[in-house]
Amino acid sequence: MTRLGSCAGCPAASLAGEGDGMALVERNEELKTLNRLFAECARDRGQVALVSGGVASGKTELLHTFAEHARGKGATVLTATASRAEHSLPFGVLKQLFSGPALPEAVAETIACLLAGDDLAAAMADPSAVRPDQVSVGRSRAVVLEGLCAALTEAGRRQPVVVAVDDVQFADAPSLQALLYVLRRMRFARVMIVLTEWALPRPARAVFRAEVTRQPNTTHLRLAALSKRGVEELIRAELDPVTARALAPVHHALSGGNPLLAHALIEDYRAEVRSGAGREKEMAVGQAYDQAVIACLHRWEPAMLEVARGLALLGDAGTPAMVGKLLDMGADAAAQVLEVLETAGLLDGGRFRHPVARAAVLRGLAPADRAARHLRVARLLHREGASETQVADHLVAADQPDGTWAVSVLRHAAREALAADRLDLAVARLDLAARCCADETEHADIVTQLLRVEWRSNPTAALRHLTPLLDARARGTLADHNAVHLAKHLFWSGHTEDLAGTLAGLAASVAAGEKPKSGHIGLVVGWLSFVNPVASARIKVLPKPSGRNDPWSRAGALLDRIRAGESDARTATDAEHILRSCRLGEQAFGAQVSALAALIHADRVDRAATWCASLLTEATKRRSVTWQAVLNGVRGEIALRQGDLPAAARYGRIATEGLSAQSWGVAIGSLLATRVSAATAMGDHQQAADLLRQPVPEPVFETQFGVQYLYARGLHYLATDRPHAALGEFQRAGELLRAWSIDLPTLVPWRAGAAQALVALGNREAARGLMSEHLALPGCRGPRTRGIALRVLAATVDPTHRVSVLAEAVDSLHLSGDRFELARALTDLSHAHSEVGAAEKARAVARRALQMAKRCQAEPLSRTLLPGRANDEHRMPEPDRPSLDVLSEAERRVAVLAALGHTNREIGGKLYITVSTVEQHLTRVYKKLKVTRRTDLPTGLPRQLQTQDDR
Repeated sequence: MTRLGSCAGCPAASLAGEGDGMALVERNEELKTLNRLFAECARDRGQVALVSGGVASGKTELLHTFAEHARGKGATVLTATASRAEHSLPFGVLKQLFSGPALPEAVAETIACLLAGDDLAAAMADPSAVRPDQVSVGRSRAVVLEGLCAALTEAGRRQPVVVAVDDVQFADAPSLQALLYVLRRMRFARVMIVLTEWALPRPARAVFRAEVTRQPNTTHLRLAALSKRGVEELIRAELDPVTARALAPVHHALSGGNPLLAHALIEDYRAEVRSGAGREKEMAVGQAYDQAVIACLHRWEPAMLEVARGLALLGDAGTPAMVGKLLDMGADAAAQVLEVLETAGLLDGGRFRHPVARAAVLRGLAPADRAARHLRVARLLHREGASETQVADHLVAADQPDGTWAVSVLRHAAREALAADRLDLAVARLDLAARCCADETEHADIVTQLLRVEWRSNPTAALRHLTPLLDARARGTLADHNAVHLAKHLFWSGHTEDLAGTLAGLAASVAAGEKPKSGHIGLVVGWLSFVNPVASARIKVLPKPSGRNDPWSRAGALLDRIRAGESDARTATDAEHILRSCRLGEQAFGAQVSALAALIHADRVDRAATWCASLLTEATKRRSVTWQAVLNGVRGEIALRQGDLPAAARYGRIATEGLSAQSWGVAIGSLLATRVSAATAMGDHQQAADLLRQPVPEPVFETQFGVQYLYARGLHYLATDRPHAALGEFQRAGELLRAWSIDLPTLVPWRAGAAQALVALGNREAARGLMSEHLALPGCRGPRTRGIALRVLAATVDPTHRVSVLAEAVDSLHLSGDRFELARALTDLSHAHSEVGAAEKARAVARRALQMAKRCQAEPLSRTLLPGRANDEHRMPEPDRPSLDVLSEAERRVAVLAALGHTNREIGGKLYITVSTVEQHLTRVYKKLKVTRRTDLPTGLPRQLQTQDDR
């Protein structure tokens, strides 16, 4: 049995009776009242005090402090604490009161004899229940109670007696009857009875309480929650004043003035500070607060915890009426319990003050019990007309199929989640809807939607839906519009055979006269036939773009024009129209990527880069991992075609990090192609080799992505002096493209690669034939495609014609915006000028090429342009110049930067000197080197000074 303990502190100290460390600063008035009543008791005026307060309100501390005060004044203090566990134990409280050592020995013996009788239970029974034939029982009761009163009166003659009972609402009935008998007869004795109880809207033991409060010598004290100032004082007792002042407002708001919760928040703050995460004025809500919430609830009746759990489950729908319906109790009863929770500081406006409190309330439920409760809440909310989202949340939390009624709720809620880009939530709702659905056709429709949604965040996880959808197609329960989506994902994952069968099914629908219901079907099938000709080649009749003016039909028409080699200004205009008219979305994504591809093939890479960046920003905002990865991959290809090699490598790496290799499916071929090409051009051959060692699924080589991969691998072999291997890769790429009837120079210029390999092998005639064939192909009119072709062709013609061919190539590549290919053409043009003896022109073009190559970070190309570093036949001759030793160190630095094309202002910024100083240095440099302008500066400046430009 729990007893009130002793305390060595003063009344205003922080005392721990309920474990909450309450600061009694706000209980001084109540304490003064109790002390005054005790003084009256000492003058032979018996007193009764009833102290009402919420759980952890400090009533126990107040009682404890008063008891110590009375004991210090010489009083005999008898204490007891009632508990729910001993609620049915007869005389439990009475025996606690009179079993201690505080009473004089003679008085204690008298009371012990009175309480030891065998017929005590009958003697202490309610007198109204005594029948006429039980007169002896009534007399026995009177004898016992009179004896108790006489014993207390006798003890009071020597010194005042204080009878203190904490949590009297849990006291057993016989003990309560005895207390009532005593307090009615103690008005003129030196006895004071102090009782504490919970403050409830409808108090327990209502008859007992009414009897107590109607006595003229009874004083009722009501303890309110701590104010903000009281909370600050509580914090101040354990932390410094500055922190207390900063934390008090939020601690008060989260505790509702409940000292137990407020103290728990202090403990959480200390733990946060100890962990190094806490800072002054920072709030922390953690384990201590969690445990304090549970402690509060477990001190009450079980109904309190049940109502708290019901409210936690219902959330925003948690009205008293709904809580009552959920728990099969009346709305009034639920409202009373909610009012208690509000008074105790756990709730604010009918809602938990912090999510930690709500989680703590639910954590104690076993998984099966919790699931059952969520399901019951879902049914209740559905019956009461709550929103589909609210109902679906509980259905998902229950994770149990519950009949067909739940299917429409879950699907509607999934659409709302998709509109908010909550992909994980949409997947969870659709997954449960599929398990609830009994109709095979609708089930296939739900699984198709699951496939589409899950692909946006995790393509690997989405693969699990392919088999059930293929089974549904075999059974005939998969609609054509769902078969189109299945085809897309079969292609992505490399299931060529299943893709061919799915396309055959769609073709059969077309042959049977079933027109595609939307342009989306035509676009998808057209796109698949473009990127995976192996599967589509087996199908004789395929749906075509519907001719409607929707984005999918227009995108399908674009693909047809690209395939026909008609990538021109009209193509670019139509592509931008699609991009302007579509908002990024699952259905529109295919049309948007097709439009980007059209811009790329039309050599409008600058516009493609702008649109791709815009889409990438939107995809990031909408948290679609797969969209971001795909668009980063496209952005990398665009950067590669712009000659921005570092950006191409960076975007390719980001795309790789966004999805695993398995998630990329067959598209990994295109991504690796971009990264390998960029690494090769920058001279990082080890990186390129490492990328090429990564395993690639065999179905990749049944797609355009595989052709891009072969071309990139050929470039790597060519750059690492393996022309035979390179030629084999280029020729294999060409064979595939010709077999698929999509031999487009804008897609993969394999002939240009093969011609370069043939030149390296000394077969210029064969190379020239390839390039003549290349230039005659449809789609070779774009400036980039034509410029690359002319540059390669120049290596196969007579040196006397090479300059003019390369000059035309330079003009085309300048228009294309590809800085790397332009640098290569300029380099070749410089060598061509050198071959025909135009050394001055060669040096001027070389300087321009070097600047361009350095900007692209094309290290191998830069090395060929640095005199003294290349040992090839194209090294440019230097005219007789004065020795560079005539220049001072400062003049050399300025000369190097000027030779590299930097303006005077840029030179000053790099060397931290004024523009005027730069001009003075250049004047002296020109004079010493006998030149008149910066374009005549020698290219053979000391290599160690080149680091200035690198920095």
